[in-house]
Amino acid sequence: MNKLLADADLCVKCGLCLPHCPTYTKTQNENESPRGRIALIQAWAGGHLETSKKLLEHIDNCLLCRSCERACPAVVPYGRLINNFREQVKDERGTTLAASLMKKVTHNKSVGRFAQSGLKFYQTTALQKTARLLKLPELLRLDKIDRLLPCYHEPLTLAPHYPAIAEAKGNVGLFIGCMGSLLDHETVNAAIKVLTAAGFNVSIPERQTCCGALDLHDGDDRTSAQLAAINCDAFADKNLDAIITIASGCGSHMQEEYRQDGFAKKVIDISQFLIKSGCDLSGQLMPLPAPVCLHTPCSLKNVMREEQGALKLLQQIPGIKITQLPAAIQCCGSAGSYMLDHPLMAQALLSDLLGAALEHSPDYLVSSNIGCALHIAAGLRERGITLEVLHPVTLIARQLK
Repeated sequence: MNKLLADADLCVKCGLCLPHCPTYTKTQNENESPRGRIALIQAWAGGHLETSKKLLEHIDNCLLCRSCERACPAVVPYGRLINNFREQVKDERGTTLAASLMKKVTHNKSVGRFAQSGLKFYQTTALQKTARLLKLPELLRLDKIDRLLPCYHEPLTLAPHYPAIAEAKGNVGLFIGCMGSLLDHETVNAAIKVLTAAGFNVSIPERQTCCGALDLHDGDDRTSAQLAAINCDAFADKNLDAIITIASGCGSHMQEEYRQDGFAKKVIDISQFLIKSGCDLSGQLMPLPAPVCLHTPCSLKNVMREEQGALKLLQQIPGIKITQLPAAIQCCGSAGSYMLDHPLMAQALLSDLLGAALEHSPDYLVSSNIGCALHIAAGLRERGITLEVLHPVTLIARQLK
């Protein structure tokens, strides 16, 4: 309680955060703003407000996009405040079947392998089409997960080590993440291809697991800490110059929450790493005279503060035409498991993003976070729009000669 009050008391209620908050912008409800949520937590922690369904709803409606933190003159640690509150009330918060299932799949490798086999059968036979015609996903309350599933691709068995194919510049560990290994094999393979082409030896520890972000944001800091310990042990090799992430949601969590032996200082987004390392791949890339819309995830711009890396990396492709989304597009609505638990707000925010993106008729939409990419791709499919959504490093890998 003292930690909650200490963080909450930093807020001077100036309201500069309001126009940066997606939920407040949509609802114009003070309780759905950072300032309002902080006031609610202050009243609860001070014993002036009891725990109620309404209180929990207002706090849980927060996307944790952290846009408010960038605008806050008092430097209120808003993300920490919300996570700590959720940890205090975790026994009174509910969870959806879809979110529970996602955590089981991402935390247990045996369950993950079973899910991989199940996905193959579900998607490569007529089962998925039949199930959707019969509305079985809705009846089983799994439609929020079903809409996210991309076309099935056979996974490749990953080696523990990939040597550089250019003059070696250093050694890196690649954090592939639980969802990357399950649903985004092309990005994993692209990261290996680009990093080795840029002159880096790549290690992929088999023992790595889920980063733990979903658990922390759900109030389960104990499980989050256990997963962090496993990953820190898996990447304990002192020869690693950096720990590369291909999902900014994972990278932002690891930078903030992993405190073992300087681990967090090594974590960096792949695009930013390549740019900071001085990698110029332009001579190795085939031209791509195509319009590309760049989406910068909230976790990349508001937490990792590395929003220029993807833009600078993509600009190395000859002939590419890049359009960035306007600043008014604050969040896509994915936000980890938010799109599963709060579909109406998630869809409203997604509609704004798609409207802005499609104005420029891009051939590709790129995003540095798998959760955002899955959510955006699902929205496009639901609207009958054919537009490929992929990671920036995937586009780079495709253009390598």
